[in-house]
Amino acid sequence: MSTAARISLEEYLGSHYEPECELIDGVLVRKPMGTREHMRVERRLTRLLERFEEAGLGEAVHELSTRFGSDVRIPDLAFVAAGARFEKGILMDPPLLCVEVLSPSQNPSELFAKCEAYHDWGVPYCWVIDPLAKIAWEYHKGAPLQSAGETLQAGQLCVTTAELF
Repeated sequence: MSTAARISLEEYLGSHYEPECELIDGVLVRKPMGTREHMRVERRLTRLLERFEEAGLGEAVHELSTRFGSDVRIPDLAFVAAGARFEKGILMDPPLLCVEVLSPSQNPSELFAKCEAYHDWGVPYCWVIDPLAKIAWEYHKGAPLQSAGETLQAGQLCVTTAELF
């Protein structure tokens, strides 16, 4: 759901929004509220990705503001490569992986469209997770959308859906 007001990137960066909002084409767009299942999947996935943090590949971060030109998007979870650039707490480089967890007010096609925006920015890997149906999809740049099956893969990052669900 978006508000009618258009704002500049500078205005957005100088403000704080509750509930959280993304900035897309100058319009504030509210992030859907996560459910208990949504939060559990995010927490579990963060723990599963810790082994890759320990290997020095980067870090998993929740609700990280990421800047795409004059837009600011906030993936539910991102895996940020070691050495990524930040300015005022906002990620300036594309993360290695963006993860979107389906909320009841969303449909998967909205999240796949968001993945397309991530790909346009240079994010190579996206995962979309439905915590209620216990299914996940991989949507990688330049490849067709596919159901994850038994594993979710993003370059060197790999978790099993059995571990996740």
